[in-house]
Amino acid sequence: MESPALTARRATVEDLPALQGLWQAAGLPWEELEKFITEFQLVEDSEGNAAGAVGLLVEGTEALLHTEALRPDVDADEARASLWRRIQIVARNLGVHRIWTQEDDPYWTASGFAAPSTHDLAAVRATFLGDGSGWRFVLLVDPTKANAVVQEQMALWQAEREREAEEFQRKVKTFRAVAFLLFGIVVALALGVLWMVMKANMLGRIAR
Repeated sequence: MESPALTARRATVEDLPALQGLWQAAGLPWEELEKFITEFQLVEDSEGNAAGAVGLLVEGTEALLHTEALRPDVDADEARASLWRRIQIVARNLGVHRIWTQEDDPYWTASGFAAPSTHDLAAVRATFLGDGSGWRFVLLVDPTKANAVVQEQMALWQAEREREAEEFQRKVKTFRAVAFLLFGIVVALALGVLWMVMKANMLGRIAR
């Protein structure tokens, strides 16, 4: 039998009673967790009831997936899948490169979380890592490739600016040329009118 569709969203203060129930059922320190409710992503069933939640703490380009709590009667992996899709979108929008966790369910390993090397741990500056063990992480964005993309975009932007500057200068030169041409035409017409007036005056004097 298929389980009802599950959807994930950011938790709000109105979700606190439901989250407290999830945390208490999971044996988590709910009185402490309620202070960090804005970190949590909530998954709901088709009737709008809380089916599970997980926290996402973001520190710069690093993030921590933490404190998973799921309702016992829901398909746990389906709930995790819905939350994971949501978390990846949120993390990428916030500029996160890596997501870390100590959640040990096999689902997270299957989703790409792997043990870090000593180099990985040494390179990360995130307070939540501390001295704990059992860490795993998944790379959302390769920083090297991200920097390359930024440099490429900057080069394209600079080239576009130079093209626009050249186009502006070309338009200025064209405008000046047209302005000088119009000025020359006006001067020529003025001189022509002046000549005609002077000629008419001269003929008038001769006729007298």
